[in-house]
Amino acid sequence: MQVRSPDAPRRILLIDDDVELTQMLREYFEPERWQFSIAHRGADGEALLARGDHDLALLDLMLPDGNGLELLRRHRARSQRPVIMFTAHGDETDRVIGLELGADDYLAKPFSPRELKARIGAVLRRFDSTPDSGADTLRVGGLTLHVVSGKVTQAHGEASLTGTETRILEMLMRSAGQVVAREQLGQYALGRVPDRYDRSIDTHISSLRRKLGGDGSATKTAIRNQRGRGYVLVA
Repeated sequence: MQVRSPDAPRRILLIDDDVELTQMLREYFEPERWQFSIAHRGADGEALLARGDHDLALLDLMLPDGNGLELLRRHRARSQRPVIMFTAHGDETDRVIGLELGADDYLAKPFSPRELKARIGAVLRRFDSTPDSGADTLRVGGLTLHVVSGKVTQAHGEASLTGTETRILEMLMRSAGQVVAREQLGQYALGRVPDRYDRSIDTHISSLRRKLGGDGSATKTAIRNQRGRGYVLVA
């Protein structure tokens, strides 16, 4: 487990051009002793992201000087630190792209601070519970998962997974050959059980398949959908 004092304040980086919203969130979380760093422009937010001294970033999709998805893409190229994206209500396409690019979760505006707190807590619990350097290395067929780093080694090279993707693949590998329900994957990887209209797990699975080589032919493993039941890793 990562060592962290339970009394240490959470450090949240908030990148959003809505001044009223950012101020409201800062005031709401002050009693929790959470420390907020705020950027209203993408360029300023990217500089703060690069410092890496935050526990989690909240990133708005639309920024005055660029697209939050591009900022997320660049961030994921250098860091696995968790990110929750804010998206416009009902904009499913952008949410899917955000998850595919490595967002750990998303929240549609408008949202309540209470729901945001729950989402942040779920993501951080998963991130905090990532094993340390003595963690397991899982192998199924030609696939090797290094749980700590989120690195996947396979016949045609190495791929880097997000924290959420790592937890999904870990659960599938530990249950190789057995169907794992979407609800179980959601609880373990997202910290919540997805409702019937929430396609977050399916989107993360699609991203995993792409990183593993689509049909899994390069690794002799593949993630199969068992309609109405869940997913299974077959070798």
